[in-house]
This record gives sequence, C-alpha cells and structure tokens, in this order.
Amino acid sequence: MKISHIYKCLPIALLSLVGCSDDFLDRVPQDEIASETFWKSEKDTELALNGCYGFVGASVYDAYVDAYADNSYAQYPWESNATIVSSGDINSTMNDGYNYEGIRRFNYFLDNVDKSPTPEALKNQYKSEVRVLRAWSYYNLSKKFGAVPLITGFTLNPSDVIIPPTPETQVMQFVKDELEAAIPHLADQPQYKSRIGKAAAKILKARVHLFNKEWDEAALLAQEVMGMGYQLFQVTNLTTEDFIDDYSSFIDFVDEEDRINFYKGLRSYETLFWEVNEGNSEVIMEAEYIPESDWVYSSGINTLHLADNAGGGWSSITPTQSMVNSYWNRNGESFTPPSVTDRASAYNNGNYSPAYLNEFKNRDTRLYASILYPGALWNSLEPGYVFSWNKGGSNISKTGYNYRKLVDPSESAQSGKWKGPQNFPIIRYAEVLLIYAEAKNENSGPDATIYDALDLIRNRVGMPVIDRNLINNQDQLRDLIRNERRIELAGEGYRWDDIRRWNIEEQVMTDIYSIDNDLTQERRWEPKFSRFPYPQVAVDRNPNLKDAQSAKGY
Repeated sequence: MKISHIYKCLPIALLSLVGCSDDFLDRVPQDEIASETFWKSEKDTELALNGCYGFVGASVYDAYVDAYADNSYAQYPWESNATIVSSGDINSTMNDGYNYEGIRRFNYFLDNVDKSPTPEALKNQYKSEVRVLRAWSYYNLSKKFGAVPLITGFTLNPSDVIIPPTPETQVMQFVKDELEAAIPHLADQPQYKSRIGKAAAKILKARVHLFNKEWDEAALLAQEVMGMGYQLFQVTNLTTEDFIDDYSSFIDFVDEEDRINFYKGLRSYETLFWEVNEGNSEVIMEAEYIPESDWVYSSGINTLHLADNAGGGWSSITPTQSMVNSYWNRNGESFTPPSVTDRASAYNNGNYSPAYLNEFKNRDTRLYASILYPGALWNSLEPGYVFSWNKGGSNISKTGYNYRKLVDPSESAQSGKWKGPQNFPIIRYAEVLLIYAEAKNENSGPDATIYDALDLIRNRVGMPVIDRNLINNQDQLRDLIRNERRIELAGEGYRWDDIRRWNIEEQVMTDIYSIDNDLTQERRWEPKFSRFPYPQVAVDRNPNLKDAQSAKGY
C-alpha cells in the first residue's frame, strides 16, 4: 500500500523555526516558537521525524548523477548540474548541493526530542534514524566537497556556524562513528521501506568504507546484510503477455528452456522497478512517491527517460554509446562494438540495414530491459511499439538511445507531466552483493564467495555464471566486478562516485557521440574536479572556506 508519511509537512509554526533557504547558516528566523510549545506528545515526535525524512539523502533526482559520468547524457542544463559537470565547466558559480538545511533540521530534532514523552526505546530508535540521516548528509557533502564545516548542534546565532571546515577524513570518521552508534537501536525490519532500519544503515556505512577503500570493513558489513533475509527479486511464472515482445530475431535460443530463462530474466529485471512490485524482497530502502500526484510528490522518472514520441517524455537523461557498449554478450564475455564509422553507415540516418541490428543480437538480458535502441521492442509501453530515433525532434534523445530501465509503462509521462507511479530504489540487495564482491576481492583476491555473489546477479537475468578458470586473478576479477556494477546499477546514480574512487575519470570522461557519429557533447576532465568548489556565496558568508577552496584548486 502506498503511503505518504515521509512527505507530510510539519506544522507551519515548526517549519518557521527549522525551515530555511540555502543561506540559512547566516540567518536568524523571523518567526520563532518556544520549544516547550512542541514536543508535548508522541504525535509531535512523529511529525518532527517525518519532517526529517523530507531530507533523506537520495531521491529520484539521483538519476541525473549518472549523467555526471559516462553512463548518461543530460541535455537540459536548467534541469540539473549534470550538463555543466560532464562538460567540465565546474566553478564556484555552481551550487551542487552545498546546503545544510537538512542538517539543521536533524540537529534541531536531536537537541529537543528528549523533551518528548515518547517511550524511551522508541525515542532511541527515532534518534538513531535521525543520526543516520545526518551522517548520510555529511557523507554526501564530504565526498563531493571534501572538507566541510561539521555542525552537530542546533543554533540560532549565525556567528556560531561561521567556522573553519573540518578535514574530509575527520568528517568521514564522524559519519562512520554515528552510523555505528545508531545501528543497534534501529528496527530490524522497518514498518515502511522508506524508513531506515539496521540493513539500510549497515549498507550506508559499507558505502562509506568502500568510498574510502576500507575493504575489510565494507565486506564485513555487506556480509552481515547478506544474512538478513533479503534476496534478489525474480519472476518465476510467466504469462502470455510476457512473450508479446518476440526476441527471436535478437536472441539465438538454444532450446525452449533457454527461451523461458531469457524471458524470466528480462521480466525479473524490468519489473523489479515497477509499482506493482514495490517493497519486494530485494528492496532494502526506497524513496516513496504518490502515484495520484502530479509534480509535487510524484516520481518523474518516466518523463525524464522517455521520449516525446514515446510516452510524452522529455529525453532528459539518455544513455551514452559507452553505456550501451558496456553490456556483456549473452555468453557473459565482453562485447566488441563496431567502429563508429561502421555503425553510422549501417544506421544510415534511420534507414538502417539488418547489419545495424547485429550490434544488439545475443547481448546481456539487461540491455533489452534497460535500453531503447532503434529497433527495440516494447509492447508494454504501446501495442506494436518499436523504438525509433527521430533525430532533431522536440524532447528527443541527442545520443540516439533512451532509457527503458526504471520506467513503469503502466502510466506514461502523459504529455510532459512529471508523473509516475513507481518508487525509486535507494538500496537494493544487488548492491549489497556487489559491495561484498568488490571489497572482498580488493582485500584478499578471488574466492568462491565472490563468484557466488556475482553469479546470483547473473543468474537472476538468465546470464551464464562466471568462468572461474578464465577469470582467475584479482585484476581480471576487478575489471569484471566494475563492469558488472556499471550494468546492474545503471541509471541509479552510482557511477559518478565509482569513477572517482577508482580514479578512472580521465579515461572515461571523453567526448560523446550519437549513433550516427555526430558530436553530442564535448567533455573535459581536470583532477581537481574530484571535489567540487564551494559555491562562492558560501565562501562570501563564511571566509573560513577560502583557504580550503584554494587548496582544492578553485
């Protein structure tokens, strides 16, 4: 059942105390209420907690983050900073989330919740959830900006927060300590999957360790969650409708069993993200949206991913050729793409020959579930639908591809409305397996448990298991894990962090071209881009940031 508890607003009076704009650190609210007029009931505490969840550290907008990197291209600079970041126009006129509004809300809650008559055990759970939310916010800030002011108490005095930034290592340690302290008090199974429980906090902590190359700690946390009862979502029974898309021209099925396994894998991965399967066994945490709502509380992923001529979307975020090339062959081996000139020739301005479609034959099941390429079938969106690229049209992809992944075709974008019925995945079990595989391999090299974790992900989509004789050393397995992570988590907002922590930005942040080999976007990378500048307005208000800004090269 869809709920809306996260998005309920606090009473207007409370919002006047804790709500603020980007420059809140330098402003005293004009309207204040005494804390003693609030915190009088358990309901007050719940309302305050719900207000904190309005600043959870992930949302559907994370889909844009893959366009900071080489997975995607975001064509509209007024929608996000992705176009600016990926083109290398990063400077202090940009503000990419340097905002303490949520942290201020969390500090207010933690400083005042003990006034509430809420039972102690439940109060400790609520405090732990908010400590996780605050740690998550500081992690997001520090991995992006490096050193940031570490403020852990609510204040109304602007001079109290005009302080020097805390070094990144210390902020990261604070984040890990807060998460460690919070975990014992969290619910084993939260009432809603949009709330933080033990598993979510452990994986958030594992992400921090992974980002900081603390392999042993990341592997141990992932392993703990692997024992908590989550499992990959899988479709076990197919209906006649599941076979409407005839893939016999794209897949050389060995036999009927092979065909059935392919369709089970396709539908498992595709429908994992649909509203009908929300809250399934793979979901550890999700951002929740309301299907009946236009714009305000709705997921807009359908609008961002679909094209105007297919569901009324904007083609805001589209796959790059590099993303398409990354999907394995169906035998589990790397795909060797044609030359850009051969592809453009075969495509022939949309009058493509059968040779063009050879590029999409016998590929990873997730390619068909994730990418709309010229010739792709999708009867669930529209009976008889075959994707075509109408280059140059309004709200049409500039790369020649659109995303199919994360789109729920039960409700199209409805002529540009920001409306969709599905929630957005924040943490799912596939990520847990990938964290374990990467951290374990980096810590101690290949072992059977790593292959087993990766094979679960491949088996779910009907792909063959890893050849353990062929991929048999740490370097080979590292390359495989990285590409498996790229494919499995495509479009979910992980890639920007991944290329930075792997130090491969310079290799992958290259110009992108369309199917017909036209330049789509020039991209530029400088080493200093691994950490963003503070927005100049923040430096002006807090001169203590100036030296740190210079140290980052801005």
